[in-house]
Amino acid sequence: LTPRGTVASRMHAVSPISGTACSRARGVFRAGRRVTHGAARVVRVVSRNELSVSPEAPKFGKKTPAGDERERDVCLTCGFVDYRNPKVVVGCVPCWTDSTGTTRVLLCRRAIEPRVGKWGFPQGFMELGEGTRDGAARETKEEAGAAVTPGPLLAVYNLPGQVQLLYLAEMLDASGNPDTPPVIACGIETLEAKFFNWDEIPHEDDLAFATVSWALAFAALKLDEWQTQTPFVPQQRQKLIFGDPMDGKSGWTEEG
Repeated sequence: LTPRGTVASRMHAVSPISGTACSRARGVFRAGRRVTHGAARVVRVVSRNELSVSPEAPKFGKKTPAGDERERDVCLTCGFVDYRNPKVVVGCVPCWTDSTGTTRVLLCRRAIEPRVGKWGFPQGFMELGEGTRDGAARETKEEAGAAVTPGPLLAVYNLPGQVQLLYLAEMLDASGNPDTPPVIACGIETLEAKFFNWDEIPHEDDLAFATVSWALAFAALKLDEWQTQTPFVPQQRQKLIFGDPMDGKSGWTEEG
């Protein structure tokens, strides 16, 4: 789970009729990207020339853009709106079941910050052009070198700045022998990849994030239902920030 791009999601740029854009907009939108105008949200394509005609530095202030309902950071020079939206994180809890019916879970020890050296399951930011299950499978391949088929949705976690969609996943093995552990290999974000029995999962202090602990505990409860193809309701939890971090009075609240 590493940052890709900026925390804020730049969804639209709003510019005056002249079409000029300040340096902030030039840094976010390349030629060919879409720009919206005013309340009607009329879409047009920005040309390369339009993104390089204004030398003015951006000046941001809080305004409610036309057609919006809340205050945003708006460039007072060109009208660019800096939309801040949650990122989508996808991941899975990969499981391998041998011929005796014993199921083990694959975990990875992180090679990157935050929480380097701590354990978690494969997860990361969703890429453009992929579905959530595709993204969960890709992250597993990248971080653990493992092929999986994501199954039912396990959990939805709402966190500050991101929404996590996590799946239970069956590991695939080309050998066809259920007693041969599927092939795994550490990716560049992983120090170690290892199978654990459910009663051997690392202590909570050794897990990377609270969401890892939540998902593993819930997966252990729902394992039998998954393996017998009994539908279950995904876990839903949220961790929200309250207060203003600038005044030193902010904090966290957990629900679910």
